[in-house]
Amino acid sequence: MSQVQATTYLEPHTKPSKITATKLGWTICILAAVFYCYEYLLRIAPAAMVPELREAFQLDATAFGALISLYYLVYTPMQAVVGLAHDLYGPKRMLTLAVFTCVVGSLLFGLSTTTELAAVGRLLMGFGSAFAFVGAMKLAAVWLPGNRFAMFAGAITALGMIGGMFGNIFMAVFVEKISWQQTYFIGAASGLVLMLFVWLIVKDHPSHVKTQPQTGKHVKVSYRETFHGIYMMVKTPQMWIAGIVACGLYLSLSGFAELWGNSFVEKVYGFSVSDAATANSMVFFGWLIGAPLMGLLSDHFKRRRLPLILTAIAALIVSVLMLTWTQPTFYTACTLLFLFGLFTSAEVICFALGRENAAPELAGTAVAFVNLIVMAGGLIAQPLIGKLLDHYWSGELMADGVRTYGSSDFQHAMVILPVGCVIALVCAFFLHETKTELRGKSVKASLKS
Repeated sequence: MSQVQATTYLEPHTKPSKITATKLGWTICILAAVFYCYEYLLRIAPAAMVPELREAFQLDATAFGALISLYYLVYTPMQAVVGLAHDLYGPKRMLTLAVFTCVVGSLLFGLSTTTELAAVGRLLMGFGSAFAFVGAMKLAAVWLPGNRFAMFAGAITALGMIGGMFGNIFMAVFVEKISWQQTYFIGAASGLVLMLFVWLIVKDHPSHVKTQPQTGKHVKVSYRETFHGIYMMVKTPQMWIAGIVACGLYLSLSGFAELWGNSFVEKVYGFSVSDAATANSMVFFGWLIGAPLMGLLSDHFKRRRLPLILTAIAALIVSVLMLTWTQPTFYTACTLLFLFGLFTSAEVICFALGRENAAPELAGTAVAFVNLIVMAGGLIAQPLIGKLLDHYWSGELMADGVRTYGSSDFQHAMVILPVGCVIALVCAFFLHETKTELRGKSVKASLKS
C-alpha cells in the first residue's frame, strides 16, 4: 500500500477555536454555497422550457425524461468519488474544475441541434454539479463550528432553492424573450465569473491554525486509512437508512418540482403557464424556509429521528391532498405546494446523521455517500414519471405531432410522491438518535481495533 499522504481534516469535538469562525471562513463557505445555487439552477432549467425542448428535439415524455435525467445518471455515481476527491485533494481544485465543467456543459446544451449533443451537455453539467453540495459541506466541516452542521446544511439547501425559484419564475420569461439557447449561454457566462471567484478566494483549510486536532488542525492520513474509513462507513446500516429517508423526502424536488411540477399544476389544477410556474416555485420556497429551520431546530433540540418521523407524516398527508384536490384556488394550491416543500425539507437532517455516523476525517465522503442515495431517487424518478405518463396517455397530440398529457395522466404518474413519503416514514423509525454527537470512530482508532 502506498505511503503517500493525503490531507483530510478532523472536526472539532469540543468548543471550536475562534479562528475557524472568521469572516474568511464564512466567505469561503458562502461562495461554495453560491456554486450549489448555480448548479441547481442548471439542474432545474429544463422545467421552464419543457414545450420548447420537446419540440426542438421531437421527444415524447419518456424520451424527454430520459434526456433530462442524464444529469442524475452521472451526478449519482459521482457521489461515490466526489467526497473522497474533496477529502484527498481539497475543495479548491475540485470546485474550480467543477464550475468549469458546468460552463462547458451549458454551452454545449445551448448549441445543440441534436439529441446526442444535448445529452453530452447534460452529462457534463451533471458531472460538474456533483461536486457542489459536498464541497460546500466539506468546507463547512473545516471552517465552521461543528455543532452547526445541520443548520448550515439547511442554509446551503436554502440557497439552492433560491436558484430553483429563480429558474421557475424568471427563466420562463428569458426563454420567451430571448430563446432557450440564449438562456443557456447566459448561464455559461455567469459560470465563468463564478469560477474565477472560487479559484481566487476558496482555501482548503485554515492553515494558520496552530492548535491540537480537537480544535480544528488538519492532520495527515494515509490512503490506506482513508479507504478503511470508507469501508467501515459503508458497513454502517445507519448510513444507508439515513440515505433512504432523505431520498424519499427529496422526491418532492427530484421527482416533482425540478421537472414535472409546472406541467402537473398546469394540467391538474387548470392554471395558466405563468401561474403554474409560480405555484410550483412554492415547493422551492417551502424548502427555502424549511431547510435552515429544520436544521436549526434539530441542532437546538439535539434530535434527528423525531423531526424526520413527524415531517414524513405531514408530507404524506399533503402529497395525498395534492393529487386528489383537482380544482383548488390559486392560493390554496400555493399553500399546499409550500407545505409539501416545507415538510420534505427535513431531508437536510439526514446529512447530519451521515456525518455523525462516519469517521470524523471523512466528512466530505459521508455527505457524498448519503447524497448518492438521494440522487439515485432523481435518476429513477424523472424517467419513471415520463414512462408512467406515456403508459396512461390517452392518445392526444399537439399540432406538431408531439404527445400531450391530461390531468388523470399526471395524477397517476405522481403517485410516486406519497410512496416516497411512506418509504421515508417507515425507514425513519429504524434510525438511531445521535443527539448531534459524533458516533463514528476515527480511521486510526478503527484500524487499531
